[in-house]
Amino acid sequence: MKANSYEYKDVWDDRENRKKFLDLLVAKKVPEDAYTFYGRWVKWFISQGFELFRDVEETLAKVLESLQELMVEEWKQRQCVTACRLWLFLFSPEAPDGVSLSKASVAEVALEDGVKKQWEMLIAALHKILQTRRYSMRTMEAYLGWWRRFSEAVHCSPEELTELHLREYIEKMVVVRNIASSTQNQLFSALQALWSLGLNRPPFEGRELLRAPESSYIPFVFSREQVRVLLAGATAEWRLLFALAYGCGLRLNEALSLRIKDVSLERGLVIIQHGKGGKSRSLPFPSSLKNEVDHHLLERRAMYEADLHAGYAEVDLPGALAVKSPHLAKSWDMQYFFPTKNPLREPESGRLFRWHPLESTVQRNFKIICRRCNLPEPAHFHTLRHSYATHLLEAGVSIREIQARLGHSCLETTMIYTHVRSPSSLTAGSPLDGMEVPGLREPWSPFAV
Repeated sequence: MKANSYEYKDVWDDRENRKKFLDLLVAKKVPEDAYTFYGRWVKWFISQGFELFRDVEETLAKVLESLQELMVEEWKQRQCVTACRLWLFLFSPEAPDGVSLSKASVAEVALEDGVKKQWEMLIAALHKILQTRRYSMRTMEAYLGWWRRFSEAVHCSPEELTELHLREYIEKMVVVRNIASSTQNQLFSALQALWSLGLNRPPFEGRELLRAPESSYIPFVFSREQVRVLLAGATAEWRLLFALAYGCGLRLNEALSLRIKDVSLERGLVIIQHGKGGKSRSLPFPSSLKNEVDHHLLERRAMYEADLHAGYAEVDLPGALAVKSPHLAKSWDMQYFFPTKNPLREPESGRLFRWHPLESTVQRNFKIICRRCNLPEPAHFHTLRHSYATHLLEAGVSIREIQARLGHSCLETTMIYTHVRSPSSLTAGSPLDGMEVPGLREPWSPFAV
């Protein structure tokens, strides 16, 4: 008898043995698209070196315990245990006596694999519906993520789904996972789309009870001095990106998506194409950055000429422009304003091209520079946008103009910045100030007794 599962490595390496295992999967009517996963689970079982007991169910109990420690989803746990049970049924010396291959358990996992296939088909169909309705890429990514996690959490097919499943999942996310109110509303919208668009069912009852109330979140903002410290401490690679994002109140993806044509020094404008919600807007260019941008464009032009000579100056084009005017992919005007230092290779075609930095790369470097400059930890790239709006408000710019510059659809969204103005910008302070009240201490000083 083998001492641990790793001793099955030679057995697995034998192609004939793997064929026997595949034949058993076919005989047990395991769905064809699950064959690869069963094989991976067996390879994982062998690689972990589990102790093998005479009672195979005791061995499988150890496997299950390990999967639970790894916080693997329940349906994956059952799939793994069934794959290991089938493997041991074939190759354990004690198989005739020690392994009772439960047809019910195999059928159960096969059924779950079938349900998983149904969910995959439904989610793929929903994805096409969102694309047809021109949902933003970020919204689609968020919804797809929620649908996949929800499908793994509920143990039923889409047809068997009830309102209770939706309620219980939202309650679990709120009570157990403690998700934020905005995340709760996003989850609700994703499940509502699944319910109405995917399953073609009427709006479920009591849906307002599953939405979170409007939050009163007040964003963290930099002071003007902190912005100056940040820009002074930023490396040359990131300084202009940070300065333009603050100077125009740009979202991170808006700043990274800028093309050469979108920054017009002659007209003094920065054009945001297809921002959040598909909206475009124009913004005044910060005149203090003109010399910096002139120098940047000279370096960028030299990089473009080198890329053109090397054969990878082609960039992706938005929307249907790639079909209507494919020649623009190599034009100077369509090049990214903030490019990567090195060209990237496209996985599908293998071609090299110059893209913009990844958002995660920018966020990581922003955090590093903030720590280096001893700026508060809550700061992130979007803090520059919050600071832009707050500083404009403190300078006396009307709330309507700030709304237009930020690209907000609702004035209520912009009004949040009225709560983060510095006290010096307010017309009146506290009514308590200047009132002589017996017993109140004077303003604190280190020498006060």
